[in-house]
Amino acid sequence: MDKNLLKAEIEYINDILDKNLPAADESYGKISEAMRYSVLNGGKRLRAIMLNEAYKMFSDGLEYEKVIVHPFITAIECIHGYSLVHDDLPAMDNDVLRRGKPTTHVAFGHAMGVLAGDALLNYAFEKISHIVSETYNNIYALRVLKALNVLSVKAGYSGMIGGQVLDTTEKYKDDLVTSGFEEVEGTGFTAEELNKLKFILRIYELKTSGLFEAALMCGAILGGASADEVELLETAGYALGIAFQIEDDILDITSNAETLGKSVNTDEKNDKDTVVRLFGMDKAKALVDLYTNKAVDCLKQTGKNAEFLCELFESLVYRRL
Repeated sequence: MDKNLLKAEIEYINDILDKNLPAADESYGKISEAMRYSVLNGGKRLRAIMLNEAYKMFSDGLEYEKVIVHPFITAIECIHGYSLVHDDLPAMDNDVLRRGKPTTHVAFGHAMGVLAGDALLNYAFEKISHIVSETYNNIYALRVLKALNVLSVKAGYSGMIGGQVLDTTEKYKDDLVTSGFEEVEGTGFTAEELNKLKFILRIYELKTSGLFEAALMCGAILGGASADEVELLETAGYALGIAFQIEDDILDITSNAETLGKSVNTDEKNDKDTVVRLFGMDKAKALVDLYTNKAVDCLKQTGKNAEFLCELFESLVYRRL
């Protein structure tokens, strides 16, 4: 991965976010300050970069990039930021560090942590809804609405939020996942292990893959990709999310807070079932490789120039960024 190129992409995204987030004044107390802190407090901007790169893969013209892409970049980072703020709350993971700094509820108080997350979620859709008036009677208006629907579903109750619910309230159930995840068949898991694995992967698919899928799909839709091409990017995001989350589980055991910029051993502390805790390090690493290869292969199947995204995927999963 070209670190200089990646750095330039991150700076580009950060500049967009800085200009598009509410100003840090006290017109409504400290809410805008807490919102900016939650989004601008570090981060590699991976979802925003994926969205932007997917748009460039398929775009038939860049003249509307600022009008349609910048608001989506802002929106997906706001949604990601809100999910982290709420994930860190005492009722969820009760984490005190995020990206090496105090989490939002630690820095601003529990109530402001809840409200900042709520505000970021609403602001995301405020930014996108404004685009429609800018593109009315334009070919891009339909693309915006399609991408808006994708983002809403992937971030909603049947997507990221649903995954978080299962992650925090449910234990393994035999009948919760009855199909899907065919790629793990014949990978050395017993029948009983496969059922438990599929339950955990279902959570990962919803909780983590959802926003990766949304980023890639929204970028592709805004750029004019076909339905088949959008589906390929959805599958790429799905596989990437699972690989990323399993690797995250591994690092929760093998790394440290200084390196990761967040608390470690949280899965054990919260008695959370993960792939590595249930099935061991070797099987977990094998699944990381399997899903990373699947994600990269889907990008290549588009026939578009996806070299940057392929390198980004591998660097992201194996933490070479």
